Amino acid sequence: MTDPQTATGNPGRRLPPPTFFDPTFERLPAAAAFDGEQPGPVLLLFDPRADRRWVADAAIALATGWNAAGRRTVLADLSIEDPILHERVGVPNLDGVVDLFLYGASLARSARPVPGRGFLLITAGTYTPEPDAILRHPRWEKIVAGFREAQASLLLFVPLDTPELASLGRWASDVVVLGERGDGELFESIVPPDFHLRAWLTPPARPGAEPPRVPVPSTPAERFPEPEPVPPWKAPPREPAPPPPAPPAAAEAATYVPAAELPVPDPQWEETVEPEPWTGKRRKTIPKERKLSPTMLVLLVILFIVLAAAAAVTFLPDLLPGWERPATAPASSTRLPGRRPQAAALPAGTARPYSVYVRAFQGDQGYDAAVRLAKQVEGAFPGTAAYVFPEEISGMVYYKVYAGMLDDTVQAAALRTQLVAAHLANPDDVGGPAALIQARPWTFDLGAYPTRDAADRRAAELATAAIYASPTAVPQSDGSERWTLYAGAYPDSVRAEPMKKTLQAARLPARLVQRVGRAPATSK
Repeated sequence: MTDPQTATGNPGRRLPPPTFFDPTFERLPAAAAFDGEQPGPVLLLFDPRADRRWVADAAIALATGWNAAGRRTVLADLSIEDPILHERVGVPNLDGVVDLFLYGASLARSARPVPGRGFLLITAGTYTPEPDAILRHPRWEKIVAGFREAQASLLLFVPLDTPELASLGRWASDVVVLGERGDGELFESIVPPDFHLRAWLTPPARPGAEPPRVPVPSTPAERFPEPEPVPPWKAPPREPAPPPPAPPAAAEAATYVPAAELPVPDPQWEETVEPEPWTGKRRKTIPKERKLSPTMLVLLVILFIVLAAAAAVTFLPDLLPGWERPATAPASSTRLPGRRPQAAALPAGTARPYSVYVRAFQGDQGYDAAVRLAKQVEGAFPGTAAYVFPEEISGMVYYKVYAGMLDDTVQAAALRTQLVAAHLANPDDVGGPAALIQARPWTFDLGAYPTRDAADRRAAELATAAIYASPTAVPQSDGSERWTLYAGAYPDSVRAEPMKKTLQAARLPARLVQRVGRAPATSK
């Protein structure tokens, strides 16, 4: 069980009493358990000097307990410079917090379920030299509002020494501190005064561990109260003696286990008994001797007669020389149907939603100017597809140019660097380098062709109708590969309406699909 301790000294301190917490086997302390009146967001502020395995496992245990209490819970790793949560649960560090705020990744793509734990984890994601920009990002307001509207909980795993810690106070004020019990005054001086300190969890003492940084006072108020003596006649019956403790070597070996192996708390905290497979009623026994009913006997006789007649018709022509088979109708000339044709191959490529913004043009000559810039991009970077498409902004139609069809933000950042260096893209046009990388997974499928030459010929025909189509190699489910013509790159169907109207006016199919292509390892 946890070991709640009382605060010492200063009556004006905000930090609650420290509570020993072992995430490997204990329930959540009452102070850190889920509170329906204050569901979050909650900051899990951890001391970076403490045992990193313990602080990570404590955060994972809190998220697991909150989710088990019936609340959808998401744990986000804001330890950008030295992430650890993904290692403790055994998942890769893919698109995460950095990609969510700086590169436009979606929350649904970034939050991934943790196997065996129930909650969702947002890893730290792509490295950034400016982690402080994430805590100041204006997108926090929209994300927090979405969590509150969906009645979901958000736990933010943040180091205590984060420079922009006070910026999070606009969106999250409840705090659970994870750190050693001897640093209470230091924690109070670091945590901004507007924050509400809900709980202070400390690691339990381990066999062979170093002593705490400050001596633990031994006043009666800080020790477990000893029970009053009970007369023998009032004492309850003794329980069997517990098994002897494990030897020190075994205790040290079991100090920590990976978080993926930690026990998942039961929401009800009660033992259940598997129901019996039977109803409890005795089955009726079947007597050894059972007589046939008259009806059953008649049916068996009829069945015997039918089988005998069928056998006579089949075998009599061979047994009796004078017996002839009755004439049969001539065989039909219609052949039996052959095997069913194999199902048509379907696209089986890798989703590649990211592109880099290049420029936008407006006016009657906007399409022609956008096409010239797209050809310049494709000429400067062979193998990089360019996209030209109309998009409506504030009632005005612009022809936008985007480059690349990439599966992650790391590749998109590399292409962005090349485009900026070649003066083909300008970060000032969109408010900074991060905004150049955008997730635009949707496009219009204008048909698939067996060769690149055939796709290029069709793209040239579409260009005469002011429709810019980009040929893309897409693997098929049967192992082949076809060149698909994609038109446009959109974040959603609403932004795709101008291109849809253009295709409908040209009497072309307006089928909105996700952009897929060759996997990066097999790109040519």
